[in-house]
Amino acid sequence: MGDGADKGRKRKNAATEEDELSLLQRIRDRDDLQAKELLFAKYQDLLYRFAHKYHSERLPYEDAFQLAALGLMKALRRYDPGRGVSFITFAYPTIEGELKKHYRDHLEIIRLPRPLRDLRHRLNAARLELEREGLKADVPSLARKLGVSEEAVIEVLAAQHRSSVFSLDHHCGEEGQEATLEHFLGSCDSAFEDVERELVVESALKRLPPRHRRVLEMRLRAGMTQSRIAGELNLSQMHVSRLIREAVEMLRESHCPEMDIA
Repeated sequence: MGDGADKGRKRKNAATEEDELSLLQRIRDRDDLQAKELLFAKYQDLLYRFAHKYHSERLPYEDAFQLAALGLMKALRRYDPGRGVSFITFAYPTIEGELKKHYRDHLEIIRLPRPLRDLRHRLNAARLELEREGLKADVPSLARKLGVSEEAVIEVLAAQHRSSVFSLDHHCGEEGQEATLEHFLGSCDSAFEDVERELVVESALKRLPPRHRRVLEMRLRAGMTQSRIAGELNLSQMHVSRLIREAVEMLRESHCPEMDIA
């Protein structure tokens, strides 16, 4: 009887996965409203978890839930089943990005003037362009490329740093064995060093081997545990743990050789 129940659960799970892919394809092909409603209902618990994580005195729970729901709807519209990534892996950073964007744009402690908000968008584009060209995207280079003062670049980066996806104290190991980015980058002595390190971390992540980068981003961006990452990538948890350690070690050796990882 136990074997029969196990087989039944496996068939149900397989059917559920097939149903989800079918619904996602319907959304992609014809923006199917019913398919959106069914998947929205399926991921309600995920929205509640994001709302619980991000609500605050300045962002009520109901508003955080609505932002998470907006992120989920964007993920449903943008997801491409042909890219080989599961929907939940794609949806996590999309939903979280919507919440972080709201904090960045509306809840900054010091509201940036409109010209500097516009400069932030230009700066992000310039940084990507410099990195594609293999050039260093530091403050002087960004200032020269944009034709603005270094002080303006620093002010924008400092504001962006507060809402950065990759926080310096974000844990990147497994529970109980976690190393933070701060461990291998060192402590920050000034706002200038903060933004310099921010650029270094983001640039360095892009230079990691693809598998190492993907695992570390799943851990950092999506907040996924090693066991969940292992399931998504069809790897053993030991392999995932090793990839994370190697990725952190590569970052440490590249940018602060004298630091030891706790």
